[in-house]
Amino acid sequence: MTFETTYMNLILDVLMTGELRKTRNATTIATCFKTLTISSLKDGVFPLITGRKMYPKGIIGEFAAFMHGPKHIDDFKSRGCNYWDKWCDEDGAINVDYGNAWVDYNGVNQLKDVIETLKTNPYDRRMIVDAWRPDRLKELSLPCCHILYQFIVSAGCVDLIWYQRSADIMIGIPSDFVLAALLLIYVADAAGMYPGDIHMVFGDAHIYTDHIDGAKEYISRTIKPHPGYTFDGKLFDFEPYNFRIDDYSPNEPITFKLHG
Repeated sequence: MTFETTYMNLILDVLMTGELRKTRNATTIATCFKTLTISSLKDGVFPLITGRKMYPKGIIGEFAAFMHGPKHIDDFKSRGCNYWDKWCDEDGAINVDYGNAWVDYNGVNQLKDVIETLKTNPYDRRMIVDAWRPDRLKELSLPCCHILYQFIVSAGCVDLIWYQRSADIMIGIPSDFVLAALLLIYVADAAGMYPGDIHMVFGDAHIYTDHIDGAKEYISRTIKPHPGYTFDGKLFDFEPYNFRIDDYSPNEPITFKLHG
């Protein structure tokens, strides 16, 4: 079973068992505590869904912005990511802990510490990056949805446990597959190791009610072969041109409204 089959099953589960909820920004159907594992990276297969066309350039650009500590909308747009506009102020300023908390949590570069520990004490149980900062929540443009990342060495590879408090299943999760894969690939490479599995945990897993028709269309489609990937460069210097997705041939796109 591929990660995309598991993802389709998750969508079906929420459609069938989800509870209707009126939330901060729209109405959803939602369930809690769902999990999904991606095991394809060690085989050179990248977790980009094929049941509908994705546009990975923007997601790769978003990851690059995270790695450079985004402070302004231009940090995203200059790297080909064009969907952060609704979270910036009139001057283009953005205040997020995505990326910023990873590399500067009160002066601590959490990712650098994880990489050093992978090199020197690979079975340490404290290789955690935390992006949830209660003291900053009220001042943020958008609190982080994925907030905790634990790295564990298993079977000679680095696995990633990715915890997400809030999971927009139709728009957010396919992008998060890409972000998680990029994070694991580059952390493992920086430590001189290979990427293993990604174990994703979703607290509130939801589908917006105006996404339901598109969700049903998506899960009716046939999955195509997933693409490969090649990469170069280093984690803390990452730019979009350092990563390439090979042989991506998806189905037609399905449009979903982005809820802020």
